[in-house]
Amino acid sequence: MNWNILLQQIVNGISLGGVYALMAVGFGLIFNVLKFSNFSHGGVVTLTAYVGFFLSKYLIANFVVTFLITAAAGGMAAVVIERLVFRPIRRKGYPISMLIVNSITVAMLVQQFFAVTLGADYYTYPNFIKETALHLGNLTVSKIYLLMLGISAVVLGALSYVIQKTKIGIAIRAASSDISTPSLMGVNVDFVISVAFFFSGVLGGITGYLLGMTFSVDPFIGSMILKGIIASIIGGMGSILGGVIAGLLLGAAESLLIAEIGAALTPMVIYGSIILLLLVRPQGIAGKITEVKA
Repeated sequence: MNWNILLQQIVNGISLGGVYALMAVGFGLIFNVLKFSNFSHGGVVTLTAYVGFFLSKYLIANFVVTFLITAAAGGMAAVVIERLVFRPIRRKGYPISMLIVNSITVAMLVQQFFAVTLGADYYTYPNFIKETALHLGNLTVSKIYLLMLGISAVVLGALSYVIQKTKIGIAIRAASSDISTPSLMGVNVDFVISVAFFFSGVLGGITGYLLGMTFSVDPFIGSMILKGIIASIIGGMGSILGGVIAGLLLGAAESLLIAEIGAALTPMVIYGSIILLLLVRPQGIAGKITEVKA
């Protein structure tokens, strides 16, 4: 492979990997607190991809404004889902398996809602960037991919600061260790969980917007959350750093393999490699082996 093409594939892969990292961290954040796999995160991605499209296409032709509104919409959607779908089950002490089932149901409900109301048509975001390619010598890099990478880096850095340095971040980390103990110390656990869902939803909103802007929007765009789940598992469930590293590696590996062996064989190679990795290190890159109730 030509070195310029190789470098271009790596840059594109890492940029897309930044979005995988956003999905991994958003997914892993809820797993860290409530110890269940929140597949409704894919529904938030789908919902916000459409929200971002309709906002930018018909209401506000401004990237920054629509991006921020969509991110906030994702946070609010996740909070509503937590209040209506997960909190009643959690308060009644039902098994975690019910949370998992409900999360899958929410994701499918959102997907089917858009499939029925808008059909399987593809919707394309407005072209916010006139010159889509950046030429650096013989290297041609997509400006949209670089934008994705930059946004992902800023957002993940900000989230890491909030989790590590602020009171609410400390409360979330305390809840992730033991969800019942913080309440004995006067911490409003329901509020902490709502904040965790809000942060996760914001990441889902940003993911939906970036995926919709980069590709196109359809009812099944949320299925790309599978890449984020894989990155979250590889990185170590709940580890922000591990999710970021795994997302970047997954994006780069996927881009290079598609260029070398084609799109058909790439998933087989990647999934096979993941199985081997988890057999050797089941806790992932930066995770710890945690006992899961269900």
